[in-house]
Amino acid sequence: MTSRLERVLVAHARDCFISQSHLTENWQKYRFAYEPDFEKACGESDAFISLLSEFGAQVDILPPTFCTGLDSLYVHDPVATTANGFLTTSMGKELRQDEPSAVGIHLKESGFEVSSLSSPSARLEGGDIVWLRPDLVAVGEGFRSNREGIEALREHCGNSVSEIVSVPLPYWNGPSDVLHLMSFISPLSDRDLLVYSRLMPVIFRQRLLDYGFNLIELPAQDYDTIGCNVLALDESTCLIESRNVATIDLLKDRGFDVRTYSGQHISLAGEGGPTCLTRPLMRS
Repeated sequence: MTSRLERVLVAHARDCFISQSHLTENWQKYRFAYEPDFEKACGESDAFISLLSEFGAQVDILPPTFCTGLDSLYVHDPVATTANGFLTTSMGKELRQDEPSAVGIHLKESGFEVSSLSSPSARLEGGDIVWLRPDLVAVGEGFRSNREGIEALREHCGNSVSEIVSVPLPYWNGPSDVLHLMSFISPLSDRDLLVYSRLMPVIFRQRLLDYGFNLIELPAQDYDTIGCNVLALDESTCLIESRNVATIDLLKDRGFDVRTYSGQHISLAGEGGPTCLTRPLMRS
């Protein structure tokens, strides 16, 4: 959820992007918005990791041997966090299908309990899973995660959750685009959610209000720069890409301590914000 981030897994751009020539050869295949600059991406990764460390979190770096492609930079998606340990997912994007097993092996070697999806037809990505409370989770159902994946998550969680809310995702820009549930909702605290209502099903939005959440509306101009993808560092501190000035000002006005990073090459190119770049391993 949003309690203080104590330990987090991050992949470094140098281990996922490998070289400029590797990026030139592969960025379109991975459907990046544009070709990242390798050296600048490495510098952004260094700064991003330093920011997390300076906050006080222990930062685990995914070893190069477990980085299977450009998208390995976005370590949030291959595994889900549950009360019963980590669950390796099954990626809806074909080029990412080796990532869950790779990250799962690393987590096991690091001493964590890791399970895998029981159904071969299940598709589930971490970016579609939003923990609203310890016993309440919302899961996006769309191109990347399917009904079988949601049911597999329900089976894995068992009695540790009281409700799993399936959220139908819109077609938006089609199957080649990255649209996760976390594309339009980010928990900021145990009561505050940053949302982009234009993409939200009306029934789901009303349910969030009925649950008692305070919905903070994303300024529309910041959606395309991944402004709705915000990482909670604790109940009052969050991390956002620096180009989202209107959202930064809005959150500061709401009393949040807003930290920023530059992600032109590690975030905007691959359409993955600070939650995508991180897999929280431990919160206080």
